[in-house]
Amino acid sequence: MAVSIPSFLATDAQAYEHFMARWSRRMAGPFLDFVGAKAGDRVLDVGCGTGVISAALAERGCTVVGLDASESYLEGARRDRSHPKIVYELGDARRMPYADASFDACVSALTIDVIPEVDQVVREMQRVTRRGGTVASGVVDFWGGFSPADLVCDTASVLDEGMRSLRDQRKARRIVWANGQTEIWRETGLVGVVEVPIVTSFDYASFEDYWSSFSGPPSPIGQRMAALPPQLRGEVKRHVRSGYLAGLPDGARSFAIIVRAVRGTVPVGG
Repeated sequence: MAVSIPSFLATDAQAYEHFMARWSRRMAGPFLDFVGAKAGDRVLDVGCGTGVISAALAERGCTVVGLDASESYLEGARRDRSHPKIVYELGDARRMPYADASFDACVSALTIDVIPEVDQVVREMQRVTRRGGTVASGVVDFWGGFSPADLVCDTASVLDEGMRSLRDQRKARRIVWANGQTEIWRETGLVGVVEVPIVTSFDYASFEDYWSSFSGPPSPIGQRMAALPPQLRGEVKRHVRSGYLAGLPDGARSFAIIVRAVRGTVPVGG
């Protein structure tokens, strides 16, 4: 039984903070070091969410436009990560409301993998970036690079055909493969393309802290978990808890996460 992958449910800023933003703050520094954004640059942050990358760019002296399709996330960004150098705007990454060559750099972190029309988004990122400017992205490697989600997803896939179908469809998208973004960047016409892994740590205080991140929205895995019948959901939780504890007392656990970061340059000629 094939199931459609649920859309990422970007409706609750606090839920996103708990699920991902508390960890993406750790990734922001290494990612922006790799991007090479510098003070004075005008940068577009595509899929800015609750503003983690936008705020880190502003702290580096960049002038930033944070674009997102979720007004709820933008409200959270304006409330928690306002900065004189940042403007947060509602918009569609597939059809950006900016003129050609409007920015020195265009970045996106932990976003474009949840948009089906990835190629269209990357073309737009290139279009709005000046010649010689940088287009960069970072997405989680779903082939072994997102172990906390895999513990839930792989366990549930043994017991639920719908979760198994969701897992297989997610992993089939080249955007989440090593060098998958590189291929898309080169096909789009970007040059000097480089892709690197960035490793960061997701640290959970307890099993319940961990479980609450993957047993409900916003992620597709959490949405599928929440939709399971209570008895089956309880069985999955029991097995996942066993995997989290690994025979040890409940408490803090750390998971190493791999984010594949890619950057390319808009050609100067042509």
